[in-house]
Amino acid sequence: MEIITLEAASKVPVPFDARIMHNSGPVEVIHILLRPGETVPLHDNPFDVLFYVLEGRGELTIEDEVQQVGGDSLIDIRTGTLRGWKNTGTEPVRLLVIKMTGTKF
Repeated sequence: MEIITLEAASKVPVPFDARIMHNSGPVEVIHILLRPGETVPLHDNPFDVLFYVLEGRGELTIEDEVQQVGGDSLIDIRTGTLRGWKNTGTEPVRLLVIKMTGTKF
């Protein structure tokens, strides 16, 4: 068993707070904190991704569609799908990103 705290997790070199909570085998888990006004630019990946919104409310763009997504929501993103996040509110948005790097749903 291994317990990783947010403070001890390795930082990802991006312009917002992102930390690697787990990276083993076919799964990587990243914790993202988006402060008001911060964004994750549109991008895609060669693997499936799940987003779980822990708290806050943000704007999620998937391809050409924009959705407001709040806490306790799970979003399933397939390989090759463009997506990006923006915190348009006044409170932080916290997300878990679960990258299925070695598997397909």
